[in-house]
Formats: sequence, C-alpha cells, structure tokens
Amino acid sequence: MTDPTHSFHAHKQGDAKHSHRKEVSNQNLLLIALVLTLGFAGVEVTAGYFSGSLALMSDAGHMATDAAALGLALLAQIISRRPPSAKHSFGFGRAEALAAFVNGIVMLGLVAWIIGEALTRFNTPHHVDGITVTVVAALGLLINLIVAWVLSRDKKSVNTRAALVHVMGDLLGSVGALVAGVVIQMTGWMPIDALLSIFVSLLILKSTFSILKESYHFLMEGVPLHIDYLAVGDDLKKVPGVLAVHDLHVWEMSPSFPALIGHIEIADLSEWPHIMSRINTLLLDKHGIDHVTLQPEEIGKAPTHTHDELKETHSPNEHKETTQAKESDVIHQGDTFYVTCSSSDGSHRMAYHAWGNPHNPKVLVCVHGLTRRGSDFKTLAETLSRDYYVVCPDVVGRGDSDHLPNPMLYAVPQYVADMAALVQQLGVTQVDWFGTSMGGLIGMVYASMPHSPIRRMLINDVGPKIEPEAIQRLGSYVGQPFAFADRADALNRLNQICASFGSHTPEEWEIYNGPMLVQKEGMWVMHYDPDISVPFASVNPVMAKVGEMAMWHVFKKIHIPMLIVRGGDSDLLSANTVAEMCRVNPYIRSIEIPGVGHAPAFVKAEQIALAKEFFS
Repeated sequence: MTDPTHSFHAHKQGDAKHSHRKEVSNQNLLLIALVLTLGFAGVEVTAGYFSGSLALMSDAGHMATDAAALGLALLAQIISRRPPSAKHSFGFGRAEALAAFVNGIVMLGLVAWIIGEALTRFNTPHHVDGITVTVVAALGLLINLIVAWVLSRDKKSVNTRAALVHVMGDLLGSVGALVAGVVIQMTGWMPIDALLSIFVSLLILKSTFSILKESYHFLMEGVPLHIDYLAVGDDLKKVPGVLAVHDLHVWEMSPSFPALIGHIEIADLSEWPHIMSRINTLLLDKHGIDHVTLQPEEIGKAPTHTHDELKETHSPNEHKETTQAKESDVIHQGDTFYVTCSSSDGSHRMAYHAWGNPHNPKVLVCVHGLTRRGSDFKTLAETLSRDYYVVCPDVVGRGDSDHLPNPMLYAVPQYVADMAALVQQLGVTQVDWFGTSMGGLIGMVYASMPHSPIRRMLINDVGPKIEPEAIQRLGSYVGQPFAFADRADALNRLNQICASFGSHTPEEWEIYNGPMLVQKEGMWVMHYDPDISVPFASVNPVMAKVGEMAMWHVFKKIHIPMLIVRGGDSDLLSANTVAEMCRVNPYIRSIEIPGVGHAPAFVKAEQIALAKEFFS
C-alpha cells in the first residue's frame, strides 16, 4: 500500500481568504504573577536557609525560577505583539514558543538539581526546623494558589501555560514542604524532607515534557496538533477538478495561525480560479486553515488550434485589427489580436501585439511589469522580429485587454492561466520568454509547471524576494489619481515616475511611455484599470513572506537556461537576492546594468544586444 504521507510530500517535476488573528495572553496576568512570586521567593529562601530545609529551599528555588520564567514569558508577550518589520516579516509570534521551550529546559535542570541534592541528604541527613518550614510552606502554598489561579485564566498561550507548569511545580513544592514540616514536628524523621522533594520533582516532569514537546513541535514547523495532515491531503484530492496533490506542507507561522503550501495538478488551467475557490472554502470550513498558497500544474494539455485557424475578433475600441494572413511572407508590425481567457467570473479577452512572421516556429513572448503594457517591447520586438515571431500581451486589466469585475483576480495565478491560453492559441509547443518585473514572476511560475512550453527565459529585474522599499515605492503611485488636461504634462509626470528605468532621450521616452497614456473625457489618464492596485495593496508582511517562500520553491524547480538582469541601482531586486538565485539554481547566469534602477527598459541598443545574444 502506498504511504499517503509520502505521496503528499513527494517532489515532482493562489491565494486564500485570510483572517490574520493572533491570540495573545494577558500581560497583566503575567505581571501580577511575577510580582507575587518574586516577592515570596525572597521570604522562602531566607527561611529555608535558616531552617535547614531542602524542601523549603527547593520550593524557594522553584519560586525563583518561576519568577525568571514569568519574566521571560512577559518579555515574550511584549515581543510577540510587535508588528512585522522589514527584517522580521513574519512578526515575532514565535517568541512565545521560544520562551516556553527555554522555560521547560530550565525546569528540567532544576528538577535534576533537586533530585541530586535530595539523594545526598539520604546519606548525610540535615537537621530541619519543622515549625519554620510549616509556617512558610503554608504561606507559600497560598501565594502559589493565587498565582496559579491568575495564570489559569489564559488557557490559549503555550508560553503562559509553560509558566503555569513552573507555578504548579512550585505549588506542589509548597505542599511537599508543608507535609515535611508537619511530619518533622510530629515525628522528628528528617529524611521525609528529601523524600518529598524527589516526589514533587517527579510529579512536575510530565507537564514539563508536554510543554517541551509542544513548543519544540511548533518551533520545528510541525503540522499543527489540531490538524490532520493526511485528512487535509485526502480532502484536497477529492475537490472536483483536482487530479493529484504533492509538495504539501502545513505549519503554523505563529501560534493559532496555520498556513498551507502545495502543488495541485489539474487538467485545465482555465478552471483554476473555480478550483481554488472550492479549496479555500474546504480548508477554512473543515480544517481552519485560512492562509493558503497553492501552485496549479496543468497535466496533459496540448494545443488544439493554430494561430492562423482562429478568427480574429474586433476591438470595441478604436483599434483597427489586421486580418491574420496565411501567406508565409506576411509580417506583422505590432498588429493587435485577442485571445479569449477564462476566470471564475466568466470569460475575458486579453490583447496581444505581434511582430514578425506568424509562421516562424521560434516564438518570443514578452510580458511587461505591474503598470505597463505590451508596447514596452516595441523597439526590442522590431529588432528581434527578424529571428522571432515576437508576441507582447497586454496583461488583463492593462492596455487593450478587458478589465476584470473582481479585482482580486488581478494576480499571478490568473495571469499564468491567461498566458497558457495565449500559447495554446499560438499553436506552438515551445516559446522563449522575456519577463520584466511582474512578467518575470509570471514566467517563473509558468516555467516551473510540468510540460511548460518555455525553453529559455530572461528575467528582467525581479526575483523570488521583493525588497520592502520597492513595495512602498510602487504603492505610492499604483492606482493613485492620475489625470492631466495636457498630454505633455501627463507624459512629463509619467517620465518622473519612471526615472529609475534609466536615462533616455525625449524620443525614447515618447516611444516607451507615450502608449501608457489614454484620453478619457478630455483628460489624459493611465491605460490600466486602477483596481489592479487592490490585491497589491492588500498584501501585508506575513502574506508577502509566504509568497516569497512559495516563489523560492517555484524558482528552484525551473530547469531551463535563465538570464537574470539586474539594474545596478534597483530597489526591487537586491544583489544578495541575485546571488542567492545563482546559488540555488545552477541553470542561470546573471548580469548587472550600471546606472539603472528598476527596471532596465531595453530600448537602448546595448541592452537589446544582451537579449539578442541570450536568446540566440
């Protein structure tokens, strides 16, 4: 019988509804417990020293350790509430589990010391003042009962429960010391002091091991204890449209925040938005998992039509579309065509612009960045069209493509599905890929899929990790108001926004940025749907980190020649990220273009020569 665990973990050649809740324990409870415990620890250690009682001294040791444990727990609570940062994008939720683990280790050491000391006292009994032990132990028992009651009010934090184990151990220590004091007063039998110390120490070991096991499991990113990993995998395989599941991982990024990542094999990539919606509902309702990152993999899909067999549809706008010719000598020069794509909200059309001979089996697909359009590659396409049929799509929501009614579909899974539909319409089994920024991310995901048609890929100034500074810069203008009565003013403002792309002549800026401007109701505005900013703006640091982890996983699966181009002054793709990309994937080489930020525009002759050399 096949081991289901192996099948879900096997490594073969989306987004969800997120409810970022985090239960944190009450700092006031820990502070009250800390003050009570630390205060009485001083009383007990003094009384234990003068009375000669190991039971009282061990209880004082317990309380002193409790105070340290409570202080550590309180510090962890404060740290865990700190918001995510650029260096700790998951936040600091794991501080609680780390504190619990440290507390458990300290408790084991204390138990070992008490047992060792008690064993020596069997051989060399110490005189113990029973009255002092009885009085102080009774007071200690009362204090520990109060502290235990305070901490027991927070039942959800493993960190607080670890501190509670310390206090329960101390409570038992107080009981043991009280019994020892009474027995010594009544019988004078001194070994009872050491015997009860050992008994109390053994009682608290079980709870200590339980806390250690739970905190260790969390720190090692184990499957959350309340989630059945095998059941999750089985349920995913039963979702209509899912053929297989692999690379499945479930863990907790912070306490009470389960996450899932994996690969889903499907028959038709166009059905992915529907399938993903079913998966999100299943995982949230049945398993309580609300942060999901899944990569779809299309299995056994082959092109069924050629580019020339499909009848061109006309744009409802002012674009005049050329009739697709069947003569082999026809050369397209930026002509516009459309491909029909599917989403969970129905169908939409994606425009693409073509240069070169449509019968050329060598096809180069050029995909633009977040706010750009296919015209970015006009100069590059005109040069490379001598060797390639160059296809430059307007990603949905941009340029001549349709806008989507649901802005949350403006995301890489939908874009990849649209690109698969485009390649199918072109009727080819292999393409080369030039992806700038967002286009590079789309290409990485597409290239990592089984039976991907991508042969070679140039990734222009983007990688699995996107620097926070770039995200802030993009957020400052993506989807923001942009309207000018005068076209020259609009172009000047857009040139300022794109200044990091490099130094260009006015003529080059006109070629590059001119098509970005369209006139609506007498005003010059940007060509794209402002709602493309909605999913972009909804990404928080935790979601960004999960996405980054998924992209690194994707990137390592790409086994085709790749060229990583970085702008020397890029704020989006760091030199460290490029170095890591080269380290984890042996199929790539990199080059840096000095004096350019994000992203090189590839309108300069020397930059175009780089692309031409790579693809040839």
